[in-house]
Amino acid sequence: MPETNSGENPEIRDFAQNWFDLLSGHKPVEELLPLVADEGLEMAFPERTLRSHADFRDWYAVVGEAFADQSHTLEEFTAAEADGLVDIELTVVWAAEHLAEGARKVFRVKQSWQLDRDPATGAPRIVRYRVGILTPVEDIG
Repeated sequence: MPETNSGENPEIRDFAQNWFDLLSGHKPVEELLPLVADEGLEMAFPERTLRSHADFRDWYAVVGEAFADQSHTLEEFTAAEADGLVDIELTVVWAAEHLAEGARKVFRVKQSWQLDRDPATGAPRIVRYRVGILTPVEDIG
């Protein structure tokens, strides 16, 4: 399949926005798991790399206990699709209350993702997710 720019593809951008909306609302993990591959997964966060739904469940519980009032603002987004895979580069501003410190933290973060399609449903899902360096920014609200 030829490479196509999916940056304007509403399905792919909506997928990313939905992902961040679910994280911001700290929705039940069952709502997030269908968006993440269970086998072949590599989600690299600064604190840990996740390789399965079980890893994701554990990480999500820890994050939920450590942070409150989260928001994710998608700033930059580009995507290219080739051979059934979608490569995404994005920048998100993540803000959250760090409960142990009692302080609000705000970071700009570059991320790279790769999506494939669930063989059963054809829906996009994350197979690779790499979080770059967290750059502190002033609280955006």
